[in-house]
Amino acid sequence: MNAPAVAIPQSRNNTILFILLTLQVAVISISIAAASLTFGLLLIFVLYWSIAERRWLFVRTPLDYFFLAYICIEFLTTATAIYPGQAKLNMKRLLLISNVYLVLLAFNSREKFANSLVVIFAVIAGLSIVEIIYYYAEHESRLFIFQHYMTTGGLKMIVCLLAVPFILHRETPARFKRWVALFFVPPFLALILTNTRSAWVGFLGGFIVMSFLKNKYLFLVLVLFLALFFLFAPANQVQRAKSIVDLSDPTNHSRLVMWTTGLKIFADHPLLGVGDSDLAEVYAEYKSPDDPEPGGHLHNNFVMLLVTIGIIGLSVVTTMMVKILIVEFGIYNRSKGDWLAGSIALGAFSVFIGFLLNGFFEWNFGDHEIMVFIWFTVGIAIAAERTIEWKTV
Repeated sequence: MNAPAVAIPQSRNNTILFILLTLQVAVISISIAAASLTFGLLLIFVLYWSIAERRWLFVRTPLDYFFLAYICIEFLTTATAIYPGQAKLNMKRLLLISNVYLVLLAFNSREKFANSLVVIFAVIAGLSIVEIIYYYAEHESRLFIFQHYMTTGGLKMIVCLLAVPFILHRETPARFKRWVALFFVPPFLALILTNTRSAWVGFLGGFIVMSFLKNKYLFLVLVLFLALFFLFAPANQVQRAKSIVDLSDPTNHSRLVMWTTGLKIFADHPLLGVGDSDLAEVYAEYKSPDDPEPGGHLHNNFVMLLVTIGIIGLSVVTTMMVKILIVEFGIYNRSKGDWLAGSIALGAFSVFIGFLLNGFFEWNFGDHEIMVFIWFTVGIAIAAERTIEWKTV
């Protein structure tokens, strides 16, 4: 089932949702509290609008049943959780999926897609400049101010991958392309300075996929960039990059230990896991005496899902992720000739590839800031296809 091709009529309510939704995504890199407040206002406003008009506002998507299956498994594993209170609290992450439907409801013109993305890129670029200045002024080893450096790296990775297709598409309006290219530079530099290897891997993976889909010569650009990086980048960045494949690296070793311990927990709770909660107490029962890690989470989406919601839950979530990739890739294939829809779809598809690769080394599926961006990109990908019928930009 494809997203509806019928345009949602213009209205003041759509515009209010559009402003709040853009604001939520733009400020998530500054304050999770401000973004959560904005998200709460979004849900309250949609509830009010729905009651006032006495109708269900959200439209159907190709992902509905997959989202429903994920929601059901979260309820089931919460009921069987070792610590049900924590699992109930973590179920709030399910609300973030509504961002997909909010995008479909709020973004009802090509101008709104373009304007929202420019605002988001501009805000992230401005924040990145502040972070870069702070990094050098304070002689930090890893770039961060507003979030943990791993979350910061993940957010920069998403924004960079989302921006690149607009720079590459031949039909992107020149002014729009110039602004996006300008706003790409600070987040890309900030991504490098976070020294977050998993985000680097995610960006490289997403960019490689993009190069094969869009222009294979981009792969040569990437090779040239990597060569220049290893020749001229600061020693600490080069060392971080080399350590990606070094199993003796302390952080790599600690991850292997955590994953091994996680599989031991899974072996005792194979079907529904221990529940979607912090793992520190459970992990302490299984880890070896010489393991210093607290084990609150296991730095790997798939091991973490195995432990928390079991093989059944992992199967449901993996199927949902595969379906998201299929949907986004299909939209790209159908809309790649259009600079706006095609670039959004390719960006979203590459972002999700990068997110999955990043998630082999981080618990980014459980990161509120990251998932706000991920569900937003899924939403704009599904909504983008109908913009071809609204060509006014």
